[in-house]
Amino acid sequence: MSQQLRQNENYKRIRLLGEGSFGKVYLVQGGNDGSMYVIKQFSLDQMDEKQTNNTLTEVQVLKTLNHQNIVRFNEVYKTKKGKLCIVMEYAEGILQI
Repeated sequence: MSQQLRQNENYKRIRLLGEGSFGKVYLVQGGNDGSMYVIKQFSLDQMDEKQTNNTLTEVQVLKTLNHQNIVRFNEVYKTKKGKLCIVMEYAEGILQI
């Protein structure tokens, strides 16, 4: 991975929200302020180089977005077990179309 990521595991898992091919999504509580967040946790060892680069590109795009209708990016870190975690604001509620 070309980018150095800090290790931060200051979140308490509340429950699993979903899972996909490369990882899982958890509802978590922040250790610093007790706010609720969502962590997208990716298993980098299950991804090839292209998939890893695409995920890191997603992180870079999320960092730049700032709009009231887009869930906010909070931070990205790597766990001691080598998993990539993208922390985002938790948008509670049901999507109605």
